[in-house]
Amino acid sequence: MSSFYDELIPGLASKCWQVHKFGGTSVADANCFLQVAHIIEDQLDINNDVLGPNAKNLAVVVSAMGGKPKVTDLLLEAVRHASMREHNKVDDQLDIVLSKHSECLKILFHQEYAEQERLIKIIKGGLNDIRDILKTVSLMKWQAERISEVVSGFGELWSTQILTRVHNVWLS
Repeated sequence: MSSFYDELIPGLASKCWQVHKFGGTSVADANCFLQVAHIIEDQLDINNDVLGPNAKNLAVVVSAMGGKPKVTDLLLEAVRHASMREHNKVDDQLDIVLSKHSECLKILFHQEYAEQERLIKIIKGGLNDIRDILKTVSLMKWQAERISEVVSGFGELWSTQILTRVHNVWLS
């Protein structure tokens, strides 16, 4: 009997998976992103060199950038401020998010300016989407849990983009 996953991607359910979860502290800054990329690269090498055809599939899950301040906390605070129509505080929170990512990208891609700019553009686009979402929150004076989840989820998406590019640009 085939599983739901075998119908999506034949053979997927029968494969062995190794999952690595990196929390916010693991991706708090540029140096942390590089360390995580090296861990992933080492696991890929072990899988390919040692296990060969019996290699496990590797899945990687990353959180939003941690450290002080944490990106998730900044985004959730922006939602809270929007629900109270504190627009300047919303802007302050989102500016810190952009600054934190910009500083990290300048270090990671100091020799790859085009890559740095491409990722900044993605983050700015996400921040514009968040501002649009928060306009609704402000108009309704309502901090819905689902809206908080959507907004805070942008941090994980950005970390995933950054880690992917670090791996592809610096380690591949």
